[in-house]
Amino acid sequence: MDALHDAVAEWVKDAVGSDARAVHWHEMRGATTSVVAAIDVDRGHDATVHLVLRRYLDQAVLDSEPDAVSREVAVLGALEASTVDAPRVVAADPDGAICGDPMLLMTRLHGKPRWRARQGVVDFLDQLAAQLPAVHAVTPADPEFPTYHAYYEGADRAPPSWSTHPEAWADAIEAHAAPAPAHQPVLIHRDYHPGNVLWNGNAVSGIVDWAWGCRGPAEVDVAHCRLNLALRIDADAADLFLTAWETHAGVYAYDRTWDLRDAVDALPELDDSHAALDRLDTFVARAAAER
Repeated sequence: MDALHDAVAEWVKDAVGSDARAVHWHEMRGATTSVVAAIDVDRGHDATVHLVLRRYLDQAVLDSEPDAVSREVAVLGALEASTVDAPRVVAADPDGAICGDPMLLMTRLHGKPRWRARQGVVDFLDQLAAQLPAVHAVTPADPEFPTYHAYYEGADRAPPSWSTHPEAWADAIEAHAAPAPAHQPVLIHRDYHPGNVLWNGNAVSGIVDWAWGCRGPAEVDVAHCRLNLALRIDADAADLFLTAWETHAGVYAYDRTWDLRDAVDALPELDDSHAALDRLDTFVARAAAER
């Protein structure tokens, strides 16, 4: 990460309080739409405040989501009264007044993301699924709260050339173009997958990266996590996750249309050399067959 401007360091210290001294930071890997840094603020007497700073430097992202910081502030605010372990807002500069880049300063949760189970795959997937009902129990009252939309609405699509199941992809493209299935809008993470879930030992310690949270269908979070599990592990792991979510949420009528819609949403980010295209193909074929 490029060096933080002195004005940014002063802004961070002001947000922490008058006893804040030196500010130390290092870039955190994994973010794709912003630059994220771990911030440690020395308050003297061996007291340190651990924070996260998100800066939006990509103009293309800001062109498509000009209110990105305000959006995340609203989402994290809605979570404050819930039981969900999520960051809390410390300060925000949505217009980039400090250094020209919109920024959000948040508390830093303890733990690290994990894509593979240490305690057994069934328990790993069960704990991932168990987090979602608490998230979806939050219903933002603000009528201006951001609402769900597909990432690539209106884009022309055709079954990918590498697929061995073009008929399934044709079904998926049709599902993506149609209106979303009926649903009850709730708070959703919108990018829920193991990379955004932190673990401390064998237990989940929090959920991060709420930049695209919004009011929308709970099934979007389920489908997106299933897709990521299918890409990184396999379709069987995605099915185990679904079974666990159905148990925790008390829902037993999941519509595979959500899987198809999310798969099409992901296509523009996957080129023909992606290592997991065969897994994605299997995932879509299963969803189309079980729809």
